[in-house]
Amino acid sequence: MILCIDIGNSNIVICAYPLDGDGPSAPIASWRIATDRTRTGDEYRVLLRQLWQEGGFSAADFRDAAIVSVVAPLTDVWVRMLAGLLGRAPLVIRHGLHFGIEIRVARPERVGTDRIVDAVAVHQAANAAGVAGAGIAVDFGTATTFNVVNGAGIFLGGAIAPGLGTVTNALIEKASALPAVELTAPPTAIGNDTIPAIQSGLVFGYVGLVEGLLARIRAELPTPAKVIATGGLSPLIAPLTHAIDAYDPWLTLAGVRQVYRLNRERL
Repeated sequence: MILCIDIGNSNIVICAYPLDGDGPSAPIASWRIATDRTRTGDEYRVLLRQLWQEGGFSAADFRDAAIVSVVAPLTDVWVRMLAGLLGRAPLVIRHGLHFGIEIRVARPERVGTDRIVDAVAVHQAANAAGVAGAGIAVDFGTATTFNVVNGAGIFLGGAIAPGLGTVTNALIEKASALPAVELTAPPTAIGNDTIPAIQSGLVFGYVGLVEGLLARIRAELPTPAKVIATGGLSPLIAPLTHAIDAYDPWLTLAGVRQVYRLNRERL
């Protein structure tokens, strides 16, 4: 099997896939741990082995690994740790690899590789769905990114907005009189108390942000595009809007897997 790893600002998601073949985006097994920049490679190795053991796996079950990361200090930690566990260094998704799509933006080298693998995956999914390859990946994380690929397989860019969790934390921090609230949709947009009013503004307000940006992006594309949501807060937002066509929790990892398949034998 191959390990596909997404090192994000809030969480590290690890998925196990068959080494060969396309297959579905859903992994054989998956693990999610909190991103901790202070952990050492030894600490991550012990934690990973514990998680594997609970699922009936060991390092011997994995032949290779691929990493996409937005946390540069942890990238090196994980590369060294996995090299020790697997006997070979993982493939790190970086600029200069073959992505199967063209990156046509002003400064390609400044586009986060997490955004590129999302675009790779949504392009693949749109082709499979018969939408001629045009797709928009909406990734709900610390930031919410909108990553756009057209029918010709060209990554056009997109939009980056503060994530819903980031907005919520900023609101509670800056407005000390407001209480912390659970991020859930209230029954009505008109909140009859402070907590449901905050929930309405945060959740329904964020839905409005998503719908507004998607409407503008779609209007700038010459063909219909499939919109797929992913990321930790997707299950909250996606059911509240018809602007999102599907939810795939494994979209980013499917993109990592595809880039691995396109490049490992070339390196």
